[in-house]
Amino acid sequence: MTDSVNWVMSKSSHVKDNVKSDKGCKTACFVNVNSVNLTVDHPELKVSLNNADRCFADGSGLRLAAKTLGINIKDNVNGTDMLPHLCEAAQAQGISIYLLGAKPGVAIATAKNLRKHYPTLRIAGAEHGYFDRSQDNNVVERINQTNTGVLLLAMGSPVQEKWLQDNASKLTCNTALAVGGLFDFYSGQISRAPMWMRELGLEWIWRLMQEPKSKFKRYVIGNPLFLIRTFVFNCASRGF
Repeated sequence: MTDSVNWVMSKSSHVKDNVKSDKGCKTACFVNVNSVNLTVDHPELKVSLNNADRCFADGSGLRLAAKTLGINIKDNVNGTDMLPHLCEAAQAQGISIYLLGAKPGVAIATAKNLRKHYPTLRIAGAEHGYFDRSQDNNVVERINQTNTGVLLLAMGSPVQEKWLQDNASKLTCNTALAVGGLFDFYSGQISRAPMWMRELGLEWIWRLMQEPKSKFKRYVIGNPLFLIRTFVFNCASRGF
């Protein structure tokens, strides 16, 4: 987590295909089981994720899949756990953040709650994500006019990843993060799982209990599908 936050806050040039560039902002995504499943029906999401400067492994499912490939992931890095660290670092360094996404009113509520916990945190702006894509340039211009350092984009996958891919080159902020449902948690719309469940990688059960209808496909069907696809992919890659 420390390495991830340091990377987000760093002012170094972003790197793509081992080539440094000063054009546009760095981009990062949080990849979980659902992200991988979505790439099956949305191949453009796979492109967007691979084009990001960083992909943080979010959840025990990614850790398990990586382990079958002989890769040990250092830590579970999700946006909800990262935000407090990010706010502390931004507050200490005097760097502002911009909140873009979620339903009307949610980003503003998130900003208000963050200011309660981080009184000197500079929040450059907060606006919802329900705008037409024809307004992208106007939104980018509003963000750039604030000279914000970090953009948090909460539009859900695969929309947010595609938006970053299309607009990163025009953004003047240092880093832009695709954060999914982050604002729903910090606005108070949805409560987080108890710490013991989070530490055991069982937060998905808590989410399923809260939203059984909307999360049934994602978790009850999606988790086994991910395991099957991981097994088939790994067997195929090894020639079994």
